[in-house]
Amino acid sequence: MLTTFGYVVLQFDEYSGLPLDRTLDLLDDLERRHRAAGNSLRIVHFCRWLVARHLGDAAVAEAQYQACLAAERDDFAWCEGCEQIYQVRHLIETGRAAEAVAVTEAAFASPVDGCHQQPQALLAAALPAYVAVGELEAAADAHRVAYRLVRDDPDELFAHAQHIRFCVLTGNLERARELVQRHTAGLDANVSQADALAFCVAAGRIDESLTEQAWKLAASFDQRNGNRHQSDLARSLLAERPWVASLDLFGDGGCAEQLAAVAARPDDPVAGWALAKARIEMAHRMHLQERNLEAAEIAEQVLVSLTDSRIAGLAEPDSLRVLRNVLFAAYLDLNEAAAALPQAELVLADVPPDAGPEWLGMILRKKGELLEQLNQDSEAVDALVAAAAQYALAGELHDQVAALRLAAQSARYTGSLDQAEGLLDEARAVVDELPADDLRSPTSDAVVHWELALVRDMQGRLLEAIELATVSAGLYESVGQLESASNARDYIADRQGRLRASGS
Repeated sequence: MLTTFGYVVLQFDEYSGLPLDRTLDLLDDLERRHRAAGNSLRIVHFCRWLVARHLGDAAVAEAQYQACLAAERDDFAWCEGCEQIYQVRHLIETGRAAEAVAVTEAAFASPVDGCHQQPQALLAAALPAYVAVGELEAAADAHRVAYRLVRDDPDELFAHAQHIRFCVLTGNLERARELVQRHTAGLDANVSQADALAFCVAAGRIDESLTEQAWKLAASFDQRNGNRHQSDLARSLLAERPWVASLDLFGDGGCAEQLAAVAARPDDPVAGWALAKARIEMAHRMHLQERNLEAAEIAEQVLVSLTDSRIAGLAEPDSLRVLRNVLFAAYLDLNEAAAALPQAELVLADVPPDAGPEWLGMILRKKGELLEQLNQDSEAVDALVAAAAQYALAGELHDQVAALRLAAQSARYTGSLDQAEGLLDEARAVVDELPADDLRSPTSDAVVHWELALVRDMQGRLLEAIELATVSAGLYESVGQLESASNARDYIADRQGRLRASGS
């Protein structure tokens, strides 16, 4: 009941249809109930702080902010991680950027479990503070990491607005335009009026057609609030001066000459391809330095430029091959399976002339693993079987066993147990060829026995499953892989218990 009261009040600054007088009454009632129950008033102060902040009452907002932080946390307190995000915003809005950075760094030192807003919302909130204290590299890192986590979610319109504002005010107008084009459709998603207002204000610096919508949204809040604070705030943000003249978002840059050429000749496809090629080379360098988030972001800028058929027509095959490989590797590193899979297809469609079977096996195995992650297990089986064949040609027997075992796992997931058993029989035949003095051989043997145990289990042949799992556990123990051995032992104990319970 009390939690529901607090949640209703917390929607006040999101929707102009929630009446001011009724919200204040609810707040008073919430405080009375918490006092009567002997609870901490932290959630009450938090709600009063947010309401005052939205209304533009700086004195009350500051007093409630201090009172909130001083009150004890209890079961009714708002999410600690979300509190930290609002704390950072409040400190920035009241000119305490260094304190905001300190709160951000402390939050990362002791992360809050279960907060779905961290780290992305905390990093986005801290962007102005990092710039204000001169930590420009930290600001660029925060933007890249935080934006990557929200860029594919249309409901994260407020976050998109924060990143657009950051790009506009740090001299990254090209990046800002890209984000505005990508996310304007989010205004049609299920987002609050406050999120829409934030986006229209931030994007209005790039697309003036959105400013009219911003004024209408701000006016709806002002009418409810009885003042002009939201309109004044929107006006000040639209007129905000740059924080810095230029902030390089992608490390050492390297494209200044090409960028200048495009700026001088924006309709010249030759200059456009020169910029794209320079960016491919930079993305490749970033990948080699294991800076794969930056590599992906830079390579994606190239993809945007190649939507211009004139530029794409000048593209050199070798450069495009590098681009595809960089994107594939970067997406794998970032665990972005849905993005990585199409790149795997493109890489396999244009195999370098000097590619050997081991390289092909690796790409096919990665493709199979991606398909399995995306619950496309039938297709995963085909890719993994093809990977095993390439590893066989390369004489990489351990990798061949691994690919066959993964193929059997995907077959098991689809319920194709006969197929899974056949693949594991192939894997066992390869295991028999492994050198006895190779320390990897017991592990390869163990994983095949374990997978076959799971197949036997699904076939209802528990005694055989237990026997196979026992062999697997022993093999794992022989090479010191105690966690895997323990998992197998736990499985054995569970299945033996089932057999005893059934009287078998």
